[in-house]
Parts: sequence; structure tokens; C-alpha cells
Amino acid sequence: MKIATTTELARWMAYVQAQPLPLDVSCAPWKATRSNEQNALLFGVLYPPIAEAMGYDVDDIHQYACGTFFGWVDRKVPKTPNNPAGLESVPFRSTTRDENGRRQVIDKKRFSEFVAHVERIAAKAGVFIPMEKVA
Repeated sequence: MKIATTTELARWMAYVQAQPLPLDVSCAPWKATRSNEQNALLFGVLYPPIAEAMGYDVDDIHQYACGTFFGWVDRKVPKTPNNPAGLESVPFRSTTRDENGRRQVIDKKRFSEFVAHVERIAAKAGVFIPMEKVA
């Protein structure tokens, strides 16, 4: 929630003060996040042709892109015949969650860098991205 005026702040403070204790409240400076258009570009234009060309679904491509951009960490999972070590590599973070799984959407600048990274993944896979759909 964005509080932009002193009136909105006063209303929020009055609301909080009226709640029974104990409370779980957090507050942080507001930061602009990516737009719905940027999100639509990623999941509607960039990922689908990459997923089709590579034989994976869009969510797999998103996880791969996050891992190659933010880095990977190994986490323990149950051992299986195909995974006797019981380790799974997962992205350090995603575009919407930090390394602890808490919601933390990356800012517009970082998201633009991420989109450029996804475009490079597409190029390496020989995938043409129809950017005229963006306009």
C-alpha cells in the first residue's frame, strides 16, 4: 500500500491505533516497481516462444532466467533414484521474492536489466522475439 499524503498517513495511523494488540505491522519506504506492461512483456511475449523452442513451460523458463540472472543456491530435498544427492538448485531470488521468500519486487531499472538478460537467453536459443507485439 502506498501512502502519499499526510492525510493518508494520519488515516492509516488512526486505523493502526484502533486495532487490538498484539499487532504485526511492517512499514518501508515506497519504491516504484515494474509496471503491468513490463510483466505482460515478460510472461506474454518473451517467455512463450522461448518455452516452445526449448520444450519447457513458461514457469520453467522463468525459474531458469531467475537462476542465471540472480544466481543459484542448492537446497536439500528428499533423495530419489534420479537425485541420489538430495539437492535441488533453485534461483537465489525471483523478480518478486527475496532470498528468504518474502515479497520484494525488483525495481524498474533492475527489471529492465532482467528483461535484457531474458532477450539474450532467447538469442542464444535461436528464438526470434516478436517485439512488434510490445507496441
